Amino acid sequence: MTPGILGLSHVSLSVRDCDAAKRFWVEVLGFEVFSEEPTHCFLFDRAVGLAVIISDHDRTVSGTFDEHNVGLDHLAYAVPSVEALLSWQQRLATLGVPHSPIVETDAGHHLNLRAPDELAIELYVMKPEFAAILGLADDAVPVAATHG
Repeated sequence: MTPGILGLSHVSLSVRDCDAAKRFWVEVLGFEVFSEEPTHCFLFDRAVGLAVIISDHDRTVSGTFDEHNVGLDHLAYAVPSVEALLSWQQRLATLGVPHSPIVETDAGHHLNLRAPDELAIELYVMKPEFAAILGLADDAVPVAATHG
């Protein structure tokens, strides 16, 4: 039997500039600073219970993110509804954060943006029909509650 997993605990990201990354996660995405050290910062979004840790590894991080290399392709954050996604689109425009238009697919709606160091981020609304195909019950799995 496979041991259980409760969900995602945190995401830890290597960044070149902790201050620039912290500003993005706090000012754009609304995380709060939980703790901060000279080479890393623990950020937390209480509404979703997600922690993001950013670290410059004693200022040894170089280059920028590229989803064409082995490893992470992008981070996708669930958004509760298309209306909320439209609000995100307006917020990003107001803050001057470059982003894609909202795109609809068979699975949902999304827009894409980049954090400092070119980290790819997607804001995503799952369609109820796709959640049903995955067998997600509206009240059982947090992701299912995001397809509005």
